[in-house]
Amino acid sequence: MKIFLSIVLVLIALFALFFEVDKSAMELYYQSFDRAVYSFALAKGLNAVISVIQSSEINVSFFVGATVGLGEILDPLNDMVERFSWIMLASSVSIGIQHLLLLLGKTLFLKTVLIIGLVITFLLIWVKKIHNSFAFILSLKIVVLLLVLRFGAVTFVYVNEAFYNNLYAENYANSTKFISSYKNDLEEIQKDKEELNGYWEKFERKMEVFSKKVIKLITMFVVTTIIFPLVYLWFLILLVRWTFNLKFDSDKIMIMLNKKGF
Repeated sequence: MKIFLSIVLVLIALFALFFEVDKSAMELYYQSFDRAVYSFALAKGLNAVISVIQSSEINVSFFVGATVGLGEILDPLNDMVERFSWIMLASSVSIGIQHLLLLLGKTLFLKTVLIIGLVITFLLIWVKKIHNSFAFILSLKIVVLLLVLRFGAVTFVYVNEAFYNNLYAENYANSTKFISSYKNDLEEIQKDKEELNGYWEKFERKMEVFSKKVIKLITMFVVTTIIFPLVYLWFLILLVRWTFNLKFDSDKIMIMLNKKGF
């Protein structure tokens, strides 16, 4: 058992100093951040175009004597886009917090403290003169806490990216492409000041699809950047609390520390 624990401690120490893990996690973070920022910029740009149209005189004639300003028709859509932009801003802030945790995990100070904790635990296992069940258990619990700080954000980034790639990647690409195309349509309308009587049916259909695409993006970012991080944080807190509240049999610990062999 002592040899097994020692091997685990050595592997943890080596993994804690493995810089490629941090580098890969940071690259995945930047991809996530770029998606959020791009979506936020897209929403604000669309909001600006709709605001310009609302301030101009572009009308749609439905039947004789009935003319409605396009700005009035786009008003509910503009409200949705504004809410979407706020959600994207919140998502960007949430991703920024993840960046802070990633930076904390890769600091030399945290790595040094973790290595010191692992060395102390290793010595408590093998040096008979300092065998102490309480100190051994306390050192293990501290190591678990340091591991959460060291690898918590890194693990989350990898899991979140896998979750996104399996469930939302294609949806995100299609939705942002359609929204960008819709924005271009509105810019053309605003630029040419065209009457929409002949084009209205197609435009209305695209407006319905646009609403669905925005809702899909809202769902994706709320899940991946707000709900999922909160669930993951809750899980890590429960893990730490469970570790520090866990009770051990001191006699069995001492037998394990003094026992020879595996």
